[in-house]
Amino acid sequence: MSENILQSKIFAPYRVWGALIALTITYGVVVAFLQHGADGLNHIANGLWLIFTSPALLATDYVALAGIGPAFVNAGLTALLSLGALKFARLEGSGPQMAALALALGFGLMGKNPANTFPILLGAYLYSVFTKQEYKQHVTMAIFSLCLAPVVSQPAFIPEIVAVIGTTGSIILGAFMGVFFGFIINAMSVFTRKSHEGLNLYNVGWGAGLIAIAIALLYNTMGVEQFGPVRYSLWDVGPGSGYYNFELYAYVVILTLFFLCIGFASGGSLQNIKQILYLKASDSKFVNNFYAKYGQGTVYLAMGFLGILALTVTLGFGVVHLNGLIVGAIISMVGWGGFGKTVANASVIIGGVFLGGIVRFFANPYFFADGMNFLTYISTAQTGHAIWTAAFWGTCLSPAVRFFGWRWGLLIGMVHFGFVTSIGYFHWGQNLYNNGLAAGFVCMIMIPIIRALDKKDKYGMEKVYPDPERKLP
Repeated sequence: MSENILQSKIFAPYRVWGALIALTITYGVVVAFLQHGADGLNHIANGLWLIFTSPALLATDYVALAGIGPAFVNAGLTALLSLGALKFARLEGSGPQMAALALALGFGLMGKNPANTFPILLGAYLYSVFTKQEYKQHVTMAIFSLCLAPVVSQPAFIPEIVAVIGTTGSIILGAFMGVFFGFIINAMSVFTRKSHEGLNLYNVGWGAGLIAIAIALLYNTMGVEQFGPVRYSLWDVGPGSGYYNFELYAYVVILTLFFLCIGFASGGSLQNIKQILYLKASDSKFVNNFYAKYGQGTVYLAMGFLGILALTVTLGFGVVHLNGLIVGAIISMVGWGGFGKTVANASVIIGGVFLGGIVRFFANPYFFADGMNFLTYISTAQTGHAIWTAAFWGTCLSPAVRFFGWRWGLLIGMVHFGFVTSIGYFHWGQNLYNNGLAAGFVCMIMIPIIRALDKKDKYGMEKVYPDPERKLP
């Protein structure tokens, strides 16, 4: 066996992400014991029970709810379940699968857990049986669709439903809903992909968001009182009652060093630094699988540099108080370094979101009531975390930057911030990929506007799909 083939097997995506998952679980256990001594395991068990039995609505920070140890253990277990599904389906790992695992791991800190994600994975499997297709054709989409995990958890917390069918019946109803939406999500995602022409990486978040809005409307028709989204994070707990800045920054540093080391070990080189920072799609703007084109070393280094970007912007603004939401967003951004996101295009979206945050800050005089300045606001304010989560998750619009350019990209980032901070109320917090839903609306609004102003036809649809007969990937 040649050295290159051996290296490729050693650093294959599932091996690398399996190691990261193990590292995450270990990190959670170690922190739990350091904080609680001999009671560490009991703390993890109690924390996991809190997580498994929570409504899990959008913006529920598991670090604030259960503690940093249980939150990271849950994140690892959730990603491990998704990795097991990929292995069970015998699907070869590439950029999309790493991106899916990143979302499972990142949102394991806010909203996802093995209990509310398993029914969705099962639904996708039943769909493959129903259509007599291989599970590997649907499993990646199923992992992306775990954003509907709150739909599984929430019925047991709706008094109107519990009063009719009881708590046990409500739990069964939630599980059934998860199976059903896992069953249909693939067809939904194929349909919604056409609306944004591939410029929104979180396509399933767009489709699942529409489903979540429909569920909210159905609940409203049934007389259910509106719930969610919630704002439960470390910042809401208050200073002195649970900041874990050191532990959370330590994990982000570990995550960054992990991919940098893996990148160098698997053949990556800083001689390709321009390529790493500006990875481009191949013949079509729709193609985002950088792993398939550039290979292991370059892509793992690109992921590491996305981690450096996250550390640079959070530390550069005066040491931002991290919480589970922000760290989950960072994990998600880093994991998509092999499937559409680069330092260059992500920076543009982050910059656009910050411009939107600046406009919001200076347009609201009450932020000045306590003498707060913008740097204090984004570093410590309870509402400031919206900028960071929108910035990192908003990088799902990275292909739009690559296609329309950085000037339009900045404006797209600003518009995205306005959408993402408000749209959660339409689906009652039942879609964890709030940025994916917002990005879908942003694309539907901005693409026609940009084309209307495009006198030279630089951004026509044929530029997205060079071959009109080409089937959607």
